[in-house]
Amino acid sequence: MTRKAAWVVAAYAFLAVIVVPVFPHFVSPNEFTRWATAVAIVEGHTFEVTPLLALLGPDVEDLSLVNGHYYSNKAPGGAIAGLPAYALARLFVGPPSASNVRTTLTAMRLLSATLPVILLALLFVRIANRLGASQTTTALFVLLFATPLFAYGLLDFSHALAAFALFAAWALLFVDSSARGDVLAGALIGVAVVSEYPALIAGAVLIAFVPGIRSLLRIGVGGLPFAIALAIYNRMVFGSVFTLSSAFERDPAFRQLAKRGLFGIGLPDPINMAHLLFDPSKGLFVFSPILLAGLIAIPRVRSALTRRQFWSLTLTPLAIFLTYAGYPNWHGGWTVGARYLVPALPFLALLVAFATATWAESFLLGASVAAVSLTSLVWPFVPPSVPAPWSTYALPLLRHGLVAPNLFHLIARPLAIAVPFAVVFAALMIIVDKRAIAIAGAAVCIALGAAVQVKPIVTVGRAYIEQVSFEQAGALARATPPGMTINPGFYRRAEAARTLPPTSWPF
Repeated sequence: MTRKAAWVVAAYAFLAVIVVPVFPHFVSPNEFTRWATAVAIVEGHTFEVTPLLALLGPDVEDLSLVNGHYYSNKAPGGAIAGLPAYALARLFVGPPSASNVRTTLTAMRLLSATLPVILLALLFVRIANRLGASQTTTALFVLLFATPLFAYGLLDFSHALAAFALFAAWALLFVDSSARGDVLAGALIGVAVVSEYPALIAGAVLIAFVPGIRSLLRIGVGGLPFAIALAIYNRMVFGSVFTLSSAFERDPAFRQLAKRGLFGIGLPDPINMAHLLFDPSKGLFVFSPILLAGLIAIPRVRSALTRRQFWSLTLTPLAIFLTYAGYPNWHGGWTVGARYLVPALPFLALLVAFATATWAESFLLGASVAAVSLTSLVWPFVPPSVPAPWSTYALPLLRHGLVAPNLFHLIARPLAIAVPFAVVFAALMIIVDKRAIAIAGAAVCIALGAAVQVKPIVTVGRAYIEQVSFEQAGALARATPPGMTINPGFYRRAEAARTLPPTSWPF
């Protein structure tokens, strides 16, 4: 690994430690359902999370309801991966309470999301160099700082874990192939599937390119323990080895959705395809236009790789894309970008490693970094209806001196605002040669986003977050446009939310 690459990884690791995006009074559904599972296992030796609703609030989302008992509606892999960190943190902070959920959830995130991203980065550099890529360090920076993976290494979602597992499996099967590697690759595909069920489709694509029955058998041996463990979990919690949590969704709309196709996924929809790539709120190429450079480089990749390496590298992310193009809830809720596509990002970033360095690449890189870092470091839970959230959501909050909770808030507010963005900027300056062009790309991205007109309801929704999760009294009243009447129930809802965990943060 070059010195520049080491600096890039170190910069991301530093950010992941200092940024603690567990906001006051915001029970992030995707994260807290995993946290609750880990708590239930440690505290009650069960998967049932019903007793924790008294702490998290009765309206907590992302749950399955089975005969009056509540369980997480997520695949169990992410919670199990973070379980040791919860158990260790509990030794220091005690049993779960509103005052310590931030600590224990962050400990879980560091183990089950941040660590996989760091391991992925190290593996990425090794594999890109093995394949003779000319822009390994730039592609590494793209992966960590210019795609939504940036956010999902800071949050306790399971997408980063699935991304690492699938890319590592690809590397073991098609770059560092060996008998032992086949078994480990099978285990990694198992990790991906028990963390994100639809990863089964991407795993099947990888396996389809493996030559020889012996290799396939070894892959099966590696994956079998995870298949058995998942079958046992499903039987214990949902009554059948073939029944998943989606069949018991607490939300009737999601329960109905899960009945169609596979995990609620049907045939690819062209409209969903367009949304996944170009939606102004979530689109992959809207947040990360730098990935277009990778697509342009595909002919060079084809000439550099073997047939199996190339087709498995390119068709695996395509399979992930087509999978979620068949999912009506393609946007994934309150997210940074199209979160379901995160496991495809290492494969797409590797294409960038073969691209030709041009001024256009530097421009797109700057734009991507601006979009991703502003959104992620201010408020990484963007509603689906918010276009260009780095400018329409993040910048107004940043102008009020608000960024996601980080350790520098405990020292001085100016440092809390400046340091995270200074780290991103320094990493960009280390990597890019055409610095002025990269800065121009960032400026254009921000300016274009600022020119977008948003509906008053978006402004009010942002003010709600400012008042509740950033604890800025009176934000709703200040943001309400003249002549617009806010339902009194909305204010009552905001006051009720202020009673939920996590506890306050010194913004």
